[in-house]
Amino acid sequence: MRMVLARGDWYFTVCALIVGAFMSVPYVYAVQQDNYRVAEVWKSRRVRGAYLADLLCILVFGGAWAGCWFLSSRMFWGFLASLFFCIAEVALYIVDEAPKRKKPLRYTRRAVRVMAAVSLVSGAAVTAAIAFINAHVEDEYLRYPVFFALSALYPLIFSGTLAFVNIFERMNNRRYERRTRRALSAERDLVRIGITGSYGKTTVKNALAAMLSVRFNVLATPASYNTPMGIARAVRVLNSSHDFFIAEMGARRRGDIARLMRIVRPSHTILTGINDQHLETFGSREGIVREKLKILDVRAEDGACIVNDRLAALPAVAENRRDNIVLAGGDEHSRVHYSDVTVCADGSAFTLWFYGTPVQCVTRLLGVHNVEDITLAAAMAFRFGISPEEIRDAVAELAPVPHRLQLIEGNGISIIDDTFNTNPDGAKRALEVLALFPGRKVALTPGMVELGAEENAANKELGRMLASVADVVLLVGGRRARTVAAGLKEGGFEGETRVYATLADAQADFKRVLHVGDVLLLLNDLPDCYDD
Repeated sequence: MRMVLARGDWYFTVCALIVGAFMSVPYVYAVQQDNYRVAEVWKSRRVRGAYLADLLCILVFGGAWAGCWFLSSRMFWGFLASLFFCIAEVALYIVDEAPKRKKPLRYTRRAVRVMAAVSLVSGAAVTAAIAFINAHVEDEYLRYPVFFALSALYPLIFSGTLAFVNIFERMNNRRYERRTRRALSAERDLVRIGITGSYGKTTVKNALAAMLSVRFNVLATPASYNTPMGIARAVRVLNSSHDFFIAEMGARRRGDIARLMRIVRPSHTILTGINDQHLETFGSREGIVREKLKILDVRAEDGACIVNDRLAALPAVAENRRDNIVLAGGDEHSRVHYSDVTVCADGSAFTLWFYGTPVQCVTRLLGVHNVEDITLAAAMAFRFGISPEEIRDAVAELAPVPHRLQLIEGNGISIIDDTFNTNPDGAKRALEVLALFPGRKVALTPGMVELGAEENAANKELGRMLASVADVVLLVGGRRARTVAAGLKEGGFEGETRVYATLADAQADFKRVLHVGDVLLLLNDLPDCYDD
C-alpha cells in the first residue's frame, strides 16, 4: 500500500497532536476514577457530553467545508474550516476544565503517560491517513475531513490506546509491588498490620496509629491510600526506626485483598465489618464476604485477627480454625468491648472493657459507630502492651477523619460532612448522628451507588430513614434521587423536598434554603464517573 507525505503536511500532524492531547482530558478523568479501566469510559456523563459537543462541531465545520466545495478558492477556505475546527475543539476542552470538580483531574505520571500516548497515536493516525490520501486521491481538498474523522473516532482511539498502555502499566505496577514487598520484608522486626472492611478502615487505622504511637514509632498509610500503589508510596519513607507499619486495604473487585495480602504480608489484621458496598463490582454479597475474609489468612504464628463481633456468625469466624481470631465490638461477651455509650452533638462517652477491666473514655468523634471502630483499634493496641489508661488518653485526642462525619461550624450553621460515606450502614449511622442535633435538620444527598441489584431498594430505604429524621431534604441528580424521593413518600415525609440537577445548583440555593441554627448533613458524594 503506497503512502506519500507532501511538503506542508506537518500541519496535519501538529494539529492532531494538540487536539488529541486536549481531547483526552475528560476521558482520562473518567478512567482515573476507577484505576484506568477502559470499560469505565462511557459511565461518565462528562465524556458523553464532550463527545456530543465534538459531533456538533463536526456538523458545523464539516458543513462549512462541504459548502466551500464549489468555490474556486476552496483550498484556502477548506484550510480555514479545518483550522477553526481544531481551534474550536481545543477551546471546548479548555472551557470544560473551567468548572470545579468534586475531585479534579490529578496529573499523575500515569495520567500524563496516557495523555501523551493518545496524543501520539492521534498524530500518527492522522499522518498515516494523509499519506494514504496523498497517494490514492488526486483532489487535495479531500484531506481536510481527516480532522473530522479523528474527533468522530476518538473514543475508539482513546480506548484502544489505553488498553495497550495498560499492559505496560500493569508490568510497571508489578515492579513497584515487588519493591514494596522487598522493602517490608527487609525490616525483620517490623510489625505489619493490615486493616480491611466495607467501612471504618480509615478511622480504625488512625485510632490504632495514635494508640501505638504512645510507645512505638508507627508508619501508617496516609489518608485513604488503600491500593497497591498507595501502599507503595507510603513505604517509600519506611526505615529501620519504624516499629509498626499499618496498611489500610481497600477492595472493589475479586482478588484485591489477596493481592494486597501478598504485598504487605501482615502479621496481624483487623476486619472492621462487611456490608453491600461495591456490590455492583463484586457481583454478589457472597463475593464480598469471601474477599474480605481473606484478611484472616495471617501467616505469623502469633498473628492475631481482630474481628468485629457483628461478624461472629460467619462460618470462617465462628470456626476460628487457627485460634487467632479475637472478637471486639459491642457484645459484652467479646474480650474487648464497649458499653454505656452516651452520644451527643459534641462527641461520645463510653466504657471500654479489656478482658474484664473497664476504663472510662471520651472522644470528639460523632456517633456510636466511631466507638465501635475505636474498640477494634483498642483491642489490637492492647495486645502490644498499650495500657487501658494510655488508650483512654489517645482516644481523647483523636481528630475526626475529613469527610467522615466531620463537624464544621460556619455562619451559625452546623455542617456534618459525611461525603465519603457511600454505604447503607454508614448512611444509617449518619442519620443517627443528625438526630442528636437541635434545630432544623437539613440533609443533602444524591443517593448511593455501586450497590448492584440492591441499589434501588437501598436508596428507597434511605428515603424512608430520612423521612423519620430530616425536616428538609435536598436531592441531587436523576434516577437515584427519584428513588430516594419515593422512599420519602413511603415514609410519610411531611417536610420540604427540593431536587437539583447538579451539586452546584444545590450549593447555589443554600442561601435561600439554610437559616441560622440549622444543621446540614452532606450525606454521600456521587462520584463524577456516574451519570447522575
